[in-house]
Amino acid sequence: MLEKKLQKNYFLIVTPAILLILIFFILEKLGFTFVFQTSGKLVSTLIIILAASTSTILPIWYKLILIKRLKNKKKVSFEEFLTLQNKTIFTAAFSIYWIFPAYMYQIPNIPMLLISFFAIYALYYYYPSKRRIDMEKKTFRINHH
Repeated sequence: MLEKKLQKNYFLIVTPAILLILIFFILEKLGFTFVFQTSGKLVSTLIIILAASTSTILPIWYKLILIKRLKNKKKVSFEEFLTLQNKTIFTAAFSIYWIFPAYMYQIPNIPMLLISFFAIYALYYYYPSKRRIDMEKKTFRINHH
């Protein structure tokens, strides 16, 4: 039940990005482009840092905050756990959106691959599967079904 709710949230975030990628691809094949300007190293570096932050750093940070709160408690409330899961899913799934500014600013291939890798990693790792949710419920001592 919990994973269905989290999966719904996941797809609400991810689906528009995937549709936009398809639209950009189709429009580019038809001769339209959405390029603002050629990017410099600063823009590439900034987008890579943002992609890394949303795909890995911030989700881990959210968990560390909850673990710190858990330190003196026997268990975490279901509401706290649900909030953590939603923040983690939103932040990680948002990493796919960094592909758009990277494309629009004509980021070179290697940095673009890195940004795409962060997005794919986040989408795969933080997908709210039953197995992952059960593992995290055990980690955070959640008894709610």
